[in-house]
Amino acid sequence: MPIRSAVALAVAVFAASSAPMAQAPRPASGRNAPQDHLNRTADAILAVKHAKFTLKREGAPAFLDEKNGITFTTADCMYAAPDRVSCDVKVSLKNGSIVQLTRVWVPEGTFQSNPLTRQFAKVPADANFNGAVLFARSGIPDVLRTAVQKTQVVGSESLRNQPTIHLKGEVSGAKLNALMGNVLAPDQMYPVDLWIVEQTAVPVQLHVIEPQGNGWLIELAGINEPVEIPTPRLPPAPPARH
Repeated sequence: MPIRSAVALAVAVFAASSAPMAQAPRPASGRNAPQDHLNRTADAILAVKHAKFTLKREGAPAFLDEKNGITFTTADCMYAAPDRVSCDVKVSLKNGSIVQLTRVWVPEGTFQSNPLTRQFAKVPADANFNGAVLFARSGIPDVLRTAVQKTQVVGSESLRNQPTIHLKGEVSGAKLNALMGNVLAPDQMYPVDLWIVEQTAVPVQLHVIEPQGNGWLIELAGINEPVEIPTPRLPPAPPARH
C-alpha cells in the first residue's frame, strides 16, 4: 500500500502517548454541533503557516516505492505554506536494510535524497500523493467540510497536556483517496477520529482505520513555529562526452 498510500498524508492520522482522560460529551447543538467543530478546524488548517507532523503507518508497512519493494512505517515531516513539505522517511529495502531518505515536495517538483550519498535527485511527480495537499483547501479542509458522515462529539480529553475535543465519524474511501493515494476501496466507509485543541480548533491528531488492523495516524505539532524548506540543490551534471 503506497505513501502515496498516504499523505500521504495524505494525506495524510493522530494517537496519544498516554491514555486520554475522557470527560462528559459536549451538547451537540449550536456552536458545539459536530459539523461546527469540523468547519472551525478546516478554517484553522487553512490559517496554518508552518507545522511539523508525523505520519505513521499502523499494521502492514506501506510502499514508498512499490516497483522496487521499498516500504516505510514512519515519516517525520515539516510544512511551510502554501505548498512546501519535506519528510524524513525511514525505509526498508528489499534486502531488509533500514535506511533514511528525505522526500521534498516544492513548486519546482518532487525531490528525493540518495540514502548513501545524501545527494538529491528529481523524481517523477507522484500522481497520487503530495504532502502539501494535506493542508490545501482541496485536502483535509475539504474532507472536514463536506465528507464526514455520522459525526459525533465523543467528549473532552486531555491529549499531550492540551485540552482537546475528540470527534469521530466516517469518510468514504473515494474522498480519502485524494489524500492517501488511491489505495482504499472507493465505495467503503472508513472510521475517522479527530482531536482538536478546544480553544483554537487546530488539529492535534487524525486517525484513519482500515480493516485487518491497518491504519494511518497523523500527529501535528509546532504550529506556526517557523520552518524553512528550500528547493533541494542537485549535483552538477557530468560533462558531455565529445
